[in-house]
Amino acid sequence: MKRVTLVGCGNIGSRHLQALVKLPFEADIQIVDPNENSKKLAKSRLNEIDYKKSNFIFSWHTSLDNIQESDFVILATNSTNRVELMEKLLEMGNSRFLLEKIVCQSEFEFEHLLSIINSKNAKAWVNTPRRYFDSYQKIKNKIENNQRINLIVNSGNIGLGTNAIHFVDLFFWLTNYEDMILNGDFLDERLLPNKRGTDLKEFSGTITGKSSGGSTLSINFLSYENLQIFVNIFSEKDSLLIDETNEKIYDLRTQNKSEFKIGYQSTLTTKIAKDILEKDKSLLPTLKESKTTHYELFRIFNSHIKKITNLEVEKCPIT
Repeated sequence: MKRVTLVGCGNIGSRHLQALVKLPFEADIQIVDPNENSKKLAKSRLNEIDYKKSNFIFSWHTSLDNIQESDFVILATNSTNRVELMEKLLEMGNSRFLLEKIVCQSEFEFEHLLSIINSKNAKAWVNTPRRYFDSYQKIKNKIENNQRINLIVNSGNIGLGTNAIHFVDLFFWLTNYEDMILNGDFLDERLLPNKRGTDLKEFSGTITGKSSGGSTLSINFLSYENLQIFVNIFSEKDSLLIDETNEKIYDLRTQNKSEFKIGYQSTLTTKIAKDILEKDKSLLPTLKESKTTHYELFRIFNSHIKKITNLEVEKCPIT
């Protein structure tokens, strides 16, 4: 029987839990969260779905103190305390991790995580799950031989600090990990509140970027609009408009329309966990592979905060 630990069972954590009980083998699942409301949410979401209850053993904990070493750990807490949790989990003997994003809040913390993971011969993957969307996998295969792409994302006020990483990672993956530089000069001239905490901030506006191979990126989150998520991918041979919200792909050259399948965490984590537990690999970026994405986001957001407040920021206040 595999043992899996889920640390944090709030909104995203409870979706991970729904996925874990869809695994095709028996599992001992340890859930850790001190917040009773999070536990109630997780238990209610378990009750929403059908699964083979005899395949799973659940134990609920308020801290890491009484849990056992696991084959796989999902860390679904806020970024503010993730480094300390990782240190403790590694000391307990855990060695395979799925980390929610943003992983941490500074380059120093990121380098420390890389160091302690390497010292324990552990592995960690970052949960930017569009790589597991079947539709994006097909698109990647379709544009694989194109030299350059232009990726444009348009949406409303869904939190640029929280969600930009999804599309920066998509760009990084579609361009085959070329080095990239982001530009935050067109972020809106204000800081927005973050629903996850008063010490956290949100952003709106536009992030642009360019890869070393000449591909370009534009992510536009408009603070005054409640828009659907549209993703344009242009290349020498392809012009695609992806309506993620309504799950449609429009080929602007041929005028053909096809289905886009959105991937929900309550299903994607089943595939992710199965890959890691059975194959010790994943389509997700490793912590090291996600380094450029994190550092560029830290840089532009911290620079923007300084521009508005005239204060130097050591930790990027996003999660």
